[in-house]
Amino acid sequence: MPQLIPKVKGTRDFYPEDWAYQKWLCEKFIGVGNLFGYREYESTILEYMALYLGKSSEEIVTQQTFTLSDRDDKQLVMRPELTPTLARMVAQKEGELTFPIRWQSYGRFFRYERPQRGRGRSFFQWNIDALGSDSYLADAEIITIACTLFKHLDLSTQHATIRVNDRQGLENLIAKELALPPENIRPVLGAIDRIDKMPEEKFRIHLADDLDLSTDQIDTLYEILQTADLTFSPWLQRIFEQLDKNGVIEFVKLDLKIVRGFDYYTRTVFEAWAKTSLRRALFGGGRYDNLTRQVGGKRQVPGVGFAVGDMAITELLKEIDIYPQLETPGARVFVTIFSEDLLTQSSSFAEKLRQEGIATELHLIPGQRLDRQFKYADRQNIPFAAVIGPDEASANTVVLKDLKARAQQIFSQNDLCAIKTTLKNGITQA
Repeated sequence: MPQLIPKVKGTRDFYPEDWAYQKWLCEKFIGVGNLFGYREYESTILEYMALYLGKSSEEIVTQQTFTLSDRDDKQLVMRPELTPTLARMVAQKEGELTFPIRWQSYGRFFRYERPQRGRGRSFFQWNIDALGSDSYLADAEIITIACTLFKHLDLSTQHATIRVNDRQGLENLIAKELALPPENIRPVLGAIDRIDKMPEEKFRIHLADDLDLSTDQIDTLYEILQTADLTFSPWLQRIFEQLDKNGVIEFVKLDLKIVRGFDYYTRTVFEAWAKTSLRRALFGGGRYDNLTRQVGGKRQVPGVGFAVGDMAITELLKEIDIYPQLETPGARVFVTIFSEDLLTQSSSFAEKLRQEGIATELHLIPGQRLDRQFKYADRQNIPFAAVIGPDEASANTVVLKDLKARAQQIFSQNDLCAIKTTLKNGITQA
């Protein structure tokens, strides 16, 4: 007997109940974007590796991409993120688009990383971006959208927070206070991005041995990262003032340890974090002002946005017990087959119902006893069953059974208006 082949490690199958949740989550995401006027788009799953080199996270490009080669030996990747693709799409039509543009997308992505709770190698992700505005208002709008998403998912400030930083402002502050030359700033930012992943002693050793920082410089860096004062960044001050006006400031806090690992971020960066025992990043984003030029565009199109993967946010909903219990959409009516010689009548009636827009399932095992057919319909949560026996076939009628109410009623097969009303309201046992 052949051995069952398992699914690929880090991937998921979506049975009907799982897919119902995915559709629900997608509708939540897209619905929030629609409230702010963001239009949907989609892109290719395959991209040339060159699109990501020097633009995305080095770790993602070198260690976490699924790669393949085409017949011309050009290296391709299955998209690990969407922002470089979005920049390419905008650059391709930059002369035709009306800026600023507000776009959103929900689709599949792939990263070759260690599967764990809230993280897999194949996942869905919502991307939402505003391009064409270099104003702080665009950043405030994007962060407001993130906070609005929390509200629409019934998440409160007890469940999650958004940590915000000004990457450019932090670079200037570090350069000034640590007296570092420009070429040494990026390695320090890379170290800060990993600060929460290692003990303080180990982090200090890394700064001293690998980045050649003195004890005084390391102490000063820790002081900088602990600041709660916005005065280092007038840019963030304006953003926080606008977030307060937008009524979402309670979700937001300053955190200079947030720098994001993607090379294309230029100013605002932020991450949403769970405050429950999950205690991990839920999603992140920021401002990228040079990316369209980096992918070959003729003009600089500033952008800001964020991306939410489905897996981490799902773990949070489960942890706080607000994961939705959803019904999988199926048939409203199950048309039985009384006997093989009456198959034509049953099939014809099922088609009449479908033409009226009624989801209808026709039994696929002629000759099976009616009680077993009813049992199948009940297990499939189909509320009504239709029976056309010899008497009904002769009279051109149908018996409609309400399987939950255990009641039934006889209709003319042509009285579709009355049947539709009954399917909506149910049958009352006399």
